[in-house]
Amino acid sequence: MSNGALNERQLIEGVVANLPLFWGLAPVQVRSIAAQCWTLGAARGASLLQAGARPPGVFVLAYGSVKLVLRNAGGEERVLRLVAARQTFAEASALLGRPSPYFAVALADARAVVIPSTPLFGLLERDTRFAKALIADLAEAKLQLWAEIGSATLQRGAQRLASYLDALANGGSEVQLPFSKTLLAARLGMKKETLSRLLRQFTEDGVIAVTRRRVAILDRERLKHPTS
Repeated sequence: MSNGALNERQLIEGVVANLPLFWGLAPVQVRSIAAQCWTLGAARGASLLQAGARPPGVFVLAYGSVKLVLRNAGGEERVLRLVAARQTFAEASALLGRPSPYFAVALADARAVVIPSTPLFGLLERDTRFAKALIADLAEAKLQLWAEIGSATLQRGAQRLASYLDALANGGSEVQLPFSKTLLAARLGMKKETLSRLLRQFTEDGVIAVTRRRVAILDRERLKHPTS
């Protein structure tokens, strides 16, 4: 085996072994799944997955970052989700054997491990723990989808930003914005200028303090109930 092939195999095994979905499986099961996987790469701006194409399996991002976007005939985009390393996408389409509704576009040079559906279905039949973990993952994704729809349709811009920062902090007092303001604004369904104005307003109100991409939460109660 060449060094390149060996490095790719080690990358795949590392990604699969550290995926929470497979925690608790015997090492031999993990190696068996990894042996059936492969990788796909994309340079910045290129697509890992095209809308309308059937994904060859579940994607796990090994490194880089990806945006999942819907596009209309005029080329306008709606960012559905920003995917970071060790996160998955295309689960529903892969398991149902249906075309992807969105494009997966690399924001930086990216490589993903593709887990084909066949070994996943095999585990579903044999391993109750895995079946419960997969159901929990899909259910969590569904709840997040409903939350996103509610945020986009019922919340003002300030509320959407506040909810995002609060969720990102996960109980902590400081967060690191994982993406640029341009991408974050697209993710929240607002213009970059609007995002900058809201961050400035939150800062002037003493709710947060911003240093580059680092945001310190100074008043969590006011963050949860923004008045801007």
